[in-house]
Amino acid sequence: MDERGRVQTRLHEGRHEVIGAWGRTTRPVGASFHEIGGCVRKAFLATIMLLTVACATYTSRMELSRDLYYGGRYGDALANLDKLVKDAAERDYYLFLLERGKVSLAAGAYDSAIVDLQKAERRFLEIEATVSVADLFKNMLVNPSMGEYQPEPHEKIMISSYLLLAYWLKGDREGAFVERNRLVERLKQYTGQLSDQDRAALDVPFAHYLAAVLYEIEGREDDARIEYDVLEKIAPDVVPSPLDAKLDELIVFTEVGRAPVKVSTEIRGYLQKDGASLVGFFNLPGSAGPQMFMLPGFGDLRIDKPGVLFTFAFPQCVRERRVVERCKLVVDGVEAGEMKPLDNLENTAYAAYEKGLPLTLLKAAFRTYLKTVVQTKLGDTDDAKGIAFDVLGKVLASVDRADTRSWQTLPSEIRVFRMECGPGERKVSVRYLDAKGNVVGMSGSVHVSSGRGTKTIVFLI
Repeated sequence: MDERGRVQTRLHEGRHEVIGAWGRTTRPVGASFHEIGGCVRKAFLATIMLLTVACATYTSRMELSRDLYYGGRYGDALANLDKLVKDAAERDYYLFLLERGKVSLAAGAYDSAIVDLQKAERRFLEIEATVSVADLFKNMLVNPSMGEYQPEPHEKIMISSYLLLAYWLKGDREGAFVERNRLVERLKQYTGQLSDQDRAALDVPFAHYLAAVLYEIEGREDDARIEYDVLEKIAPDVVPSPLDAKLDELIVFTEVGRAPVKVSTEIRGYLQKDGASLVGFFNLPGSAGPQMFMLPGFGDLRIDKPGVLFTFAFPQCVRERRVVERCKLVVDGVEAGEMKPLDNLENTAYAAYEKGLPLTLLKAAFRTYLKTVVQTKLGDTDDAKGIAFDVLGKVLASVDRADTRSWQTLPSEIRVFRMECGPGERKVSVRYLDAKGNVVGMSGSVHVSSGRGTKTIVFLI
């Protein structure tokens, strides 16, 4: 569905410059390079290569596919994603598979969706179970976007949710039940230990609802009640009452809006010594004033002046303006009723982003520390070693890019409508309205056939 009037995010990739307390260097780069020894020259060239691959952010590369997908042009979106997957570096390959798998699901290509989503999920589980020293180095010291992508917990839960849907919609009941069991395990793993406050912000009601419905279909009402009891605390309006596994029902899900994206924003800060610690002051977007962040144990950094000004690339989370505010289910050309809000994934993504903000700042401060070291401790000498590290420090500053990766074909919100119905064939669609009640779009229509004592699941975008 195309949401008209949506604000488009345009990225401006600026050059990042580290300004030390000593001022800007005026040494010609070309002259310095000829003085660098063989080993240091190789390190310099390797860093230049890092700069080359880090020029475009993930958000900018996904922009066209994202617009095509949300405009309902699934074939064109898949064609563009095929190119991105083919050309992807290993660090982004599996995230692009997630994007393509989600678009395939929306397009009704369920087998393709299953292949991509399962392949990505397997790799993310491998990453979760192991810690790569090389990836830690890339992520912490060089560039946060150089390591392989590690999804947020709610994204991992959504992988299992979409796999369940793909199996069910292709008619593979047993496959869907297997995915339901795995989904319940994911929910226990990633949300089972959350406090009530965090659960309200970070849980995924859509996943609980899907699991409950499939328990109902399988005749396991006690297990279904367990999932609905969780929903009662975080999304009480959607919990059905009473439960009746033999009741003929039509259950329709729809997605609305775009999930937030991250954009690379250059931020200025100030680094100074405070005893055995370094203290950074960051001017973050949307903050009323500078935010202070301490880095203990690095007080041996030699700073001749009171402090050092610096810039770093910050991944700013941007909410996208949404036109659709209401959804109505249409059955055989007649409005059946208003669809209920089930899951606000936009708020979940933003809550996960804010929860990870301290770690993001830690990485930025640590990289800033290293860059300052090579420019203050080694850049003030006249020998080839000092010149090499001075140049290397400048390049490390310019190679810094914010990690703007996230699953960008997720929706802003998921809504649900559930109604009792008898057996027979029906034509189902969703009508989208703005806050004033004006119709701004329609989903595609699907023909569904239900038998007696069945629950028919429909997924419309």
